[in-house]
Amino acid sequence: MIYTGARREELAQLLVSDVRQDEDSGIWHLSIAPGEGKTVKTASSRRRVPLHQDLLDLCLLGYRDSLPTSGRLFPKLEEHPENGYGHAVGKAWAKYLKEVVGLESQASLSHGFRYTFKTICREVGIETAVSDWITGHAAPNVGASYGTNPLCRMLRELAKYPSIARAAGLHEDP
Repeated sequence: MIYTGARREELAQLLVSDVRQDEDSGIWHLSIAPGEGKTVKTASSRRRVPLHQDLLDLCLLGYRDSLPTSGRLFPKLEEHPENGYGHAVGKAWAKYLKEVVGLESQASLSHGFRYTFKTICREVGIETAVSDWITGHAAPNVGASYGTNPLCRMLRELAKYPSIARAAGLHEDP
């Protein structure tokens, strides 16, 4: 969530086939779209999200390739009848933040990743329109909704986003 600004459920319900490589540019991305038991919150939520280099360095593609091609990207998540596939993730994350970190908050703790993503985008100078494309936020006016949201532009801007994995010591510089 921290690298995509995506909603918890958008990621939790992904299929293996939703991790794709664009035929024209070769850019790896997530395809967030309704269908095959998946939903999106709004029309602007339907989108392609480029994969940050950290996700590639941490072997997301290898993980994807280790799964049956016809299944879910996170096959151990079970669908909750009211709260979707991400329900258990949200509960576990909230429990960790409250019990281990000691965080007290009335806000949805999983949703904090979206807030943090947008804040970091602002801090590193990623244009608001581009961070909106990545997160699936609606265009602020009709003109902004015209045309397409180029995957190559999103990836160039996303390259400004810091390596949280390196800062956390999860992998070293190449």
